[in-house]
Amino acid sequence: MTKIYGSHGKILRVNLSLGKIDSEAIPISILESYIGGRGLGAYYLAKEVQPNANAFSRENKLIFMNGPLSGTLIPGNNKICVTFKSPLTNSYSYSLCGGHIGPELKFAGYDGLIIDGKSEIPVYLWIDDKSIELRDAQEIWGSFIPETEALVRNDLSGDQSIQMAVIGPSGENLNKYACITSSLFREFGRGGAGAVMGSKNLKAIAIRGSKDVIVANPKKVKELSELLSENIRNSNGGRIRRQYGTAELVEKINSRGFFVTRNFTSGYFKEGEKLEGPKMRESLVFGDSSCFMCPIACGKRTALTLPGGEELIMEGPEFETIGSLGSNCGISDWPTLLKATSICDKYGMDTMNAGFCVSLAMECFEKNLIGLEETNGIELNFGNGKALVDILELIGKREGIGDVLAEGTKNAAEKFNAPELAMESKGQSLAVYDPRGAKAMALSYATSPKGAHHMVATTFGAEIGMGNRFKLENKAMLQRNHQFSMCIVDSIGICSTMRAGIPLIQQVEAYSAVTGFEADVSVMNLIAERIINLERLYNVKNGFSRKDDTLPKRFMDEEIPEGESKGEKVNLEFLLDEFYKVMGWDDNGIPSESKIDELALTDFL
Repeated sequence: MTKIYGSHGKILRVNLSLGKIDSEAIPISILESYIGGRGLGAYYLAKEVQPNANAFSRENKLIFMNGPLSGTLIPGNNKICVTFKSPLTNSYSYSLCGGHIGPELKFAGYDGLIIDGKSEIPVYLWIDDKSIELRDAQEIWGSFIPETEALVRNDLSGDQSIQMAVIGPSGENLNKYACITSSLFREFGRGGAGAVMGSKNLKAIAIRGSKDVIVANPKKVKELSELLSENIRNSNGGRIRRQYGTAELVEKINSRGFFVTRNFTSGYFKEGEKLEGPKMRESLVFGDSSCFMCPIACGKRTALTLPGGEELIMEGPEFETIGSLGSNCGISDWPTLLKATSICDKYGMDTMNAGFCVSLAMECFEKNLIGLEETNGIELNFGNGKALVDILELIGKREGIGDVLAEGTKNAAEKFNAPELAMESKGQSLAVYDPRGAKAMALSYATSPKGAHHMVATTFGAEIGMGNRFKLENKAMLQRNHQFSMCIVDSIGICSTMRAGIPLIQQVEAYSAVTGFEADVSVMNLIAERIINLERLYNVKNGFSRKDDTLPKRFMDEEIPEGESKGEKVNLEFLLDEFYKVMGWDDNGIPSESKIDELALTDFL
């Protein structure tokens, strides 16, 4: 038998309906063809969960997969991917989480964890190397995120080395954008993985491991680790990110006029200076936080005492939260923003979808499409910080208008008879970059398999650097290349921030040194293309096509009214035509037979 390096070659399976726990080998051919992480998740979801399955059915699965670099010395090797059928978008979905939960699963001896079925009572899963059991969680059910971690840890003798992934009340109440949270502030954030976990009556996963990860070339891995860590620390992007975290992007995006403002009615937030990285560092930050094997430590530990005496201590808020709950809702003061973030954190819900649900309601309220009767008596105007906080609490509890907003922007907007005001694609709220001001981002949002998502391809930085962000031509190839790049990062298991000091050629070098599989950039790009097309095929089999690769009409019909991107709109049809051609898809966005054959995907037709 061929020796497997960088992976244990083993998946843990848990059937909650039967209370059955076992493990199985991952074929080496599948590891070579799909790498790990996002790639393996796509393979197993396509193989085992029917595209038309109900997201809250027993048949849906939570497929946690590590990359081969996870748990090694390679810097930033901490991302684990969960793949599932999304209740928010009714599509293929995946979400990545940093911190320590992924490496800990690897140390327990497993490359992945697949959970299906539904428990009759609330339970949590305890993985202690080879000792694995389901424990009663009825007394824990209903607890907020921090209390859940504390209660589970206390039940396990208080061992601080145990890593956890838990859900809060939002997951239990099937909020369609509920998160799975790890280490209090790290999330599998988008698409509703927490709701899927809640639908299975699974409150938490606790892991403790002690096994080594054996690599093919230890000497080479050590040399690369030292070199790459130094490169990351010394890179301009790495230094800035270490100082200010992701909040360093606020000035970069707002000053160029494509920063979400009041539900994308504008691309420039006049009070944005108050939310920039240096102001956050000066006003709130008391320390830095790092994920496993990360030389940057981009997490920012923050603290603030509210006027009433409540003390808030957290990590973040991150850039996307600052935009979604801040400028998007017309909010520019840190006390409100931290309070709003803390509510999302304790209930366990995605700050981005939550923020866009509130901004949707605010715009509807200001346009008299809903009134005080619908908003539980809350004056829901942009800039009203108390209204933001109150509405988020209602979403967390699923009470009143909060029950409507917990269904996501698309469903809520239909309820308000204002579908054109939902800033979403496939049901997933957009990120904070206005695609009118960086045209390739329109393709990121529209063609993402899991609904609007910026991390499918973070093209805005390249567009800024190239100085052609308003141009339509050649953006399809830029999008394609960035999709491949992100797919590789998500599959080998390193944080995307590491790209500041680890270019693709060195990612491939690290992959080969860890696994012993000989690979080059062309091979890895081919695998990325296979994964992306498999994700596309899954959605196609569920009825998705060009009609679903959409953006809100606002971006096509309304010009950005002010700022550096003033006057810009999006010609999405031009972009889609160009993108489908470079991807080898037909005019309806369906992968061609020749492309499917080229990528060895005929078994998934």
